[in-house]
Amino acid sequence: MKSALSAWRNGVAAVAAAAALAACQGEAGETAVIAPAPVITVEVLAVAPDGAGTGVRASGLVAYKRQTALGFGAPGQIETLTVDSGDRVAAGQVIATLRRTTVGADEAEAALARQTAQQTFDRISRLFEGGAASQADLDNARLALERTRERIAIVAPASGIVLMRQAEPGQTVSAGTPVVTIGESRAGLIVRASFTPAEVAQVKVGDVASVRIEQRDVVSGNVVRIAPRGSQSGTFEVEVALARLDGLRAGEVAEISLAAKASEANVAAGVYVIPAIALIDARADQGVVFVIDAEGKARRRPVETGGVSDQGVSILKGLAAGDRVITRGASMVRDGDAVRIAGE
Repeated sequence: MKSALSAWRNGVAAVAAAAALAACQGEAGETAVIAPAPVITVEVLAVAPDGAGTGVRASGLVAYKRQTALGFGAPGQIETLTVDSGDRVAAGQVIATLRRTTVGADEAEAALARQTAQQTFDRISRLFEGGAASQADLDNARLALERTRERIAIVAPASGIVLMRQAEPGQTVSAGTPVVTIGESRAGLIVRASFTPAEVAQVKVGDVASVRIEQRDVVSGNVVRIAPRGSQSGTFEVEVALARLDGLRAGEVAEISLAAKASEANVAAGVYVIPAIALIDARADQGVVFVIDAEGKARRRPVETGGVSDQGVSILKGLAAGDRVITRGASMVRDGDAVRIAGE
């Protein structure tokens, strides 16, 4: 009985061994099929010298180049105020009148003061016309004359638009208190915008700017002024004069776009700027980017980094003009991976 059981076990083992051997032989005779790695879609940047072709942008407000606050030269009560915000005024137009409250207790004395002030003003006017008196002398004589009159008026110094009405008829005001503010048409409209130090370094007076205002056509302009010093927030105010004024209003939001210029020093030194998303494995002043080679494959490239700005990371060494640096998708590729450029 034992010999029969042993024989049966040996037979089962032999069959199992034969089956295993056949399986091994079958596997050896077949070629394994490996699926190709998927091609990764990426976005790239063809690098150029720092500042070349990147441009700078900033948001600002449309404003009149010259905005003048007008008030009376003496205290008193406003009798008439004939304009409101948005009204157009012409040069020489009477805007408001005021009845003085401190002309003088003695009417004869007040009349003598007016006569003297008028004579002084007439004399200074003649001297001014002959070049013997300054504009300041004429303005002072005019102010002295106004202060002697019982009723005085505000006259528009130039044609323009009333931007703000700051008083009402019947209101008592002090000398010099603003009553209306006008924007003078002859000075034109500008856009005032704030630029960072890195941005303003790429801008010069006279540069052509493109100004985009919501729901309006793009307007061209020129940089007419750059603030000589920064504000407390560290930005610099830039003024762009607009070439066309059709329908524009003070206070509208505008976006200024200027083509930046490459710094000669940076071009000579081979400094480039890339988006921060393109830099991986950054440590101190070292990092890695992926550059696409002629075969369409991603190649790992060590680089030396400089400072970081709103435009991106400055690359001091490791790149050359024209290199195609992977931006979006850089963290997904490995050295030698085949890639496809989005949009191609």
